[in-house]
Amino acid sequence: MKLDFLYVINLNSQEQDIINRLSQINFPYNINYYILSAVNGWEVEQGKKLPPFTYKKADWWPIDNTSESWIEGNSNNKFFSRPVTPGEVGCFLSHYQCIYNSYRDGFNNILILEEDFKWNESFPSQDEFMSIPDDASIVYLGRSPQLPHLEKNVNKHIVEVNYSYNTHAYIVTRKGMKEILDSKGLDNIIAYDEFLPALNGTTERKDAIKIFHNPEFKAYAFNKDYFNQTSNFHTNSLTEYTPEEVNQSMGQTGIGHNIGVFPETKAEILDDSNWDAWCKKYINPLILNKEYDLAIDEPCPHVYVFPFFTKEFCKELITLGEQFKWTTDRHEFYPTTDNLLEVLGMDKIYNRVINEHVRPLAINRFQLEGRSWDNLRDESFIIKYPHDQQAHLSLHHDHSNITTLVNLNPGEFEGGGTYFPKFKCNVNPKEHGVMTLHPGNITHKHGARPTTSGTRYVVVSFIKGKDHL
Repeated sequence: MKLDFLYVINLNSQEQDIINRLSQINFPYNINYYILSAVNGWEVEQGKKLPPFTYKKADWWPIDNTSESWIEGNSNNKFFSRPVTPGEVGCFLSHYQCIYNSYRDGFNNILILEEDFKWNESFPSQDEFMSIPDDASIVYLGRSPQLPHLEKNVNKHIVEVNYSYNTHAYIVTRKGMKEILDSKGLDNIIAYDEFLPALNGTTERKDAIKIFHNPEFKAYAFNKDYFNQTSNFHTNSLTEYTPEEVNQSMGQTGIGHNIGVFPETKAEILDDSNWDAWCKKYINPLILNKEYDLAIDEPCPHVYVFPFFTKEFCKELITLGEQFKWTTDRHEFYPTTDNLLEVLGMDKIYNRVINEHVRPLAINRFQLEGRSWDNLRDESFIIKYPHDQQAHLSLHHDHSNITTLVNLNPGEFEGGGTYFPKFKCNVNPKEHGVMTLHPGNITHKHGARPTTSGTRYVVVSFIKGKDHL
């Protein structure tokens, strides 16, 4: 077995902290990763955010001590007697989104980490990976066994798990992805810690087993914990308590790390209170210093390519974009899977970037004249091209004077590129944040070549002078 991809589900942690912790792990080979913005269950249930999937909480979950489902003496009964919390909804949807995306993108084996993962200074060897049974659906790299005396060793590295809690570090195989996606999970959301044992048929909640159990779903674990968690379950288990209760218990100063529940902090990319600092962080210094002759290439006539945004900007914009429901019918003639930057709260920032940094570059290259270019308007939007959905865009002209396109995630997809048939030129930069600038109407008909694997993300701007309709 080899890992194809790594997801880190994050709500409150600083991305740089996560990246620093990931860099310390002695992975046996390079693994691409993505820091997924967790679903905030509290905001979803308050109607402040749209969930990524249609779902229904399991109204059958709470039981009392007169029910035949009551388990005498079970320490988990305090969780069995109360309804599913908004935090548990957010947690479930966050994990489900990682699995949905991975199955869609064709991955075979993925590792999912929650933001509060703590690496224990070793990682499974290739021999340990090879010892994972072929029928594995999930493999824990850290957990809390509830009935360890009922578990059995498969080999010297692997144990077949019984009732087990904690989902801060686990592998999902393609078999397991399909089994989870085929389950009734979205129609009966319960705590994710209980959902997986219910699929496996090992939870003590027989009603959950009746709904979820799949005999083919096989859960294993390495015989040592390679990852622990840093969260203190008793003081900041935000899946159980409200954010207000946690704030009170933590003296109003602590930040909980359990996913999907704590009110989101404002994304750094949206904080332009110090504009100079924002530009230095997110815009290439060659552009800031107007070193156009050094920065710009021209792969075909009047198509200009240059480094513009930093890699950090690209990753933060994708993370922000995935917090919102994507549209597929916003354009009448050439629809894409996209979202306006206005929806993301980025429109004013991006327009300022265009006017302060793209406008002088465009004037320089195209030798533009007149007062019409003094103040540019734009329609800017983030697009994704999943290889197994809308993977391309047919040839077309843009409804703009000039158009920019920024490549957000090179190396995470195959295929793609902006193709100009008149010049037999496909522009497909291999570095993060590279911007392509070209005329919008009449001369530069173009299209998006198909993404053949993975998902391609770009941000496009249709730009017009102030006097142009």
